[in-house]
Amino acid sequence: MQNINAKPLLICLKYFNRKAKIMTVKRLKFNKENCIGCQLCMLACSGMHEGVYALHLARLEIESYYEQGEELKFEKHICSLCGVCKKQCPVNAITIIDKVSVDRDTCTGCGICAEKCAFKAIKLREEKAVICDTCDGDPWCVKMCPHGALSFE
Repeated sequence: MQNINAKPLLICLKYFNRKAKIMTVKRLKFNKENCIGCQLCMLACSGMHEGVYALHLARLEIESYYEQGEELKFEKHICSLCGVCKKQCPVNAITIIDKVSVDRDTCTGCGICAEKCAFKAIKLREEKAVICDTCDGDPWCVKMCPHGALSFE
């Protein structure tokens, strides 16, 4: 029996395990059919993260509006985990492992990440980037939505 070097195989397995983990990351999903526009999700978010119930401090945004007598319309600003913000950050303050995180000590508040985010999911507060961290895997917005318009899957 021939001796083989197992090191390349182990490196390959670690790579695929890391890739598999990235592929199975949960995301917030919005179902507009179930939403009534109450914005409890945003209040839960600001209460959890900022200690104040204020819509403008929420890390996710679901705007609801009527357009000239039509039915209720929505515009959501929720992170899709696309990674554009991470790629664009000039100081590497953003990481994406099982959630998006901003290192507040490293962030310079330049705003490039917010500018490049197609979903408008990044906000600048106190000269630092802020983004939904899904409450470390147990999002309060999902728990508080009375009609199941938000899910975490």
